[in-house]
Amino acid sequence: MCSEKYLAIDVGGTAIKYVLTDRSAKIRKINEMKTNRDKEELFNSLDEIIAPHINDISGIALSFPGKIDAEKGIVHTAGAFREISNLSIKSILEAKYLKPVWIENDGKCGALAEFWKGNLSDVKNGVFIGLGTEIAGGIILEGKLYRGSFGSSGEFSSMLNCLENPDNEKRFGKIGGHKNLIEYYGGDKCIGSYEFFEKHQNGDGAAQKALKEYSKMIASGIINIQSILDAEKFCIGGGISAQDALIDEIRQSLHEFIKIKSSEAINEPAIEKCRFGNASGCVGALYNFLIMEKII
Repeated sequence: MCSEKYLAIDVGGTAIKYVLTDRSAKIRKINEMKTNRDKEELFNSLDEIIAPHINDISGIALSFPGKIDAEKGIVHTAGAFREISNLSIKSILEAKYLKPVWIENDGKCGALAEFWKGNLSDVKNGVFIGLGTEIAGGIILEGKLYRGSFGSSGEFSSMLNCLENPDNEKRFGKIGGHKNLIEYYGGDKCIGSYEFFEKHQNGDGAAQKALKEYSKMIASGIINIQSILDAEKFCIGGGISAQDALIDEIRQSLHEFIKIKSSEAINEPAIEKCRFGNASGCVGALYNFLIMEKII
């Protein structure tokens, strides 16, 4: 029944976002609480979210960082949540709450959300890029989520432009994480992204220069991905993606590069912001749940 309710939860390194919704994914408000990366505290936080709704829901949909076995619900690597690695979160939560639980990687949930009801719904081949602490990613190929042979597709943060060492500062996740935008600014590094874009809008020269440099870094990552996937469209997500100035600068940087390299076999993809913004993890987790339960 369409009136059935589901709890969709997006666990991030900084915050846990969650929403109670039906299968239509109409969301008026995203609730949020601060993330605690300690294993016991994380499960306490999940209980604080789930327990009050347990009698009203038909299932729990989770978006989680790291390498996920979506079929078995096992988190093999969990990014900042090292204590969670190799746990079957699906089994643990199903045993506790007696409700079906499905879990998928956060970048893949972003791609699923945009493909289902967002700005990738009009393409067969598209890419989601989430600009967070590092870079989340998800790939739609031939109208389906591409998970890869080992469930690790879309791990764009690991892309390198040299092989100095696996943790070098030139990984895409390091240079493309949203905090690096403030590093490019070079002024007061304690300012938040909202203040930064206010300065940019007010004509601050240093902020305008920083945004150009940052956008070039994101565009360079898109070029690398595009040279392999030849996608029709890239959707940019994450909190700062709400800023039109950022999307415009990424488009411009990408266009200028491809115009110069027009003799090479790289097609210019469309660049759009995500329709669902910070809700993409919850919406994608819900869509994954509905697919896995064969509801849609």
